[in-house]
Amino acid sequence: MPIPFKWTLLTLAGGALAAGSAAAQDVNALEKRVKALEKAGGGQTVTRSKKTMSLTLSGHINRAVQFRDNGSETGVLHVTNNLSRTRVRWIGKGKINDDLTVGTKIELGNRTANSSNQDLGDNGDAGITGEGGALDERHIEFTVTSKTLGKLWLGQGVTASDDTSEVDLSGTGVALLNGDIASLAGSEAFQLANGVAQGRTVGDVFNNFDGAGRRDRIRYDTPKFAGFNVAIAHHNASSWDAGLHYGGSIGGVKIAAGLGYADDTTRNFRKTINGSASVLLPMGLSLTIGAANRDSDLAVGGFNSDWRYGKIGYRFKAFALGETRLGLEYNEVEDLAAQGEDASYIGVGIVQIVDAVGAELYLTYHNLDLELSGTVDPEDIDIVTAGARFKF
Repeated sequence: MPIPFKWTLLTLAGGALAAGSAAAQDVNALEKRVKALEKAGGGQTVTRSKKTMSLTLSGHINRAVQFRDNGSETGVLHVTNNLSRTRVRWIGKGKINDDLTVGTKIELGNRTANSSNQDLGDNGDAGITGEGGALDERHIEFTVTSKTLGKLWLGQGVTASDDTSEVDLSGTGVALLNGDIASLAGSEAFQLANGVAQGRTVGDVFNNFDGAGRRDRIRYDTPKFAGFNVAIAHHNASSWDAGLHYGGSIGGVKIAAGLGYADDTTRNFRKTINGSASVLLPMGLSLTIGAANRDSDLAVGGFNSDWRYGKIGYRFKAFALGETRLGLEYNEVEDLAAQGEDASYIGVGIVQIVDAVGAELYLTYHNLDLELSGTVDPEDIDIVTAGARFKF
């Protein structure tokens, strides 16, 4: 490699001088030769002739321990919290001129022991090699942003309506995320009183209909005007979506909201309209609401599904460690797996911020209920989750 080679040559040169076989001008000539060799590289080094873009590495680790009781069985699971699973990202940024900037993003997520894929009957680390893979692609995209014209996205990433069900100013999203209980325990099966699986899982009956999610798409966002901006995206299979987003403050009261529409008729014969809003008062009290309707009438035997959600939060600083955040939530989904089925849950939790290391420690409890039409209802599912997210 170039540096060891340089010192080797200089050592030889020093020995030659000590022996009196070289003069000062010979050393100067040798130094010039070494620099020429370093510049040439000999195929051993890679250099960039001109710095064009900055590169930032970031991500987080999010692990949790869960205690679950499905009515007939209890157990402890060690999981990756899929509400915000472990990930790593590489962000590139470059400036074309005073108006235009370019960004690149590669983000991979960890799926080992994913909380949405684990259940009390699964004692393995689902998601390891050979069982779905340990990593998945979350974002692989580039963006072009104009201060005057808006932002263009191209590649795999969030669609225009993604996150419009998950607007939240309570700061508890790592543990209590706007109706997304399926990410915490999607594969857990409801049980009948005799211990036999009823046939429905948490993921079958709970969904917050959060827009079109992440896809391969082209997306355009308008510039913000009075806190509002509009986004529209086109995806593979000729599906598309749009979103209206707002963020602002009025008299010290913070307000955020999102409204989404996704047309998936060419992919799965359905359309979804969804939204959420959150208000944070100066005292730390917050209120978050969400609702959605999914129209699947275009499919044979299709029907409409509905989602409703509410959360009260409170943020305060009682410890030098950082802010403490409390949340109490209620969620309801109707007619998702079948008409006449009503799934609901209540959740309560605490998130403790540790500013010194960029960490969030959390503890939550959820009780899940499923009511069926014309048959015996299954047992409730209880879930206690304790974990931590460390950002870097």
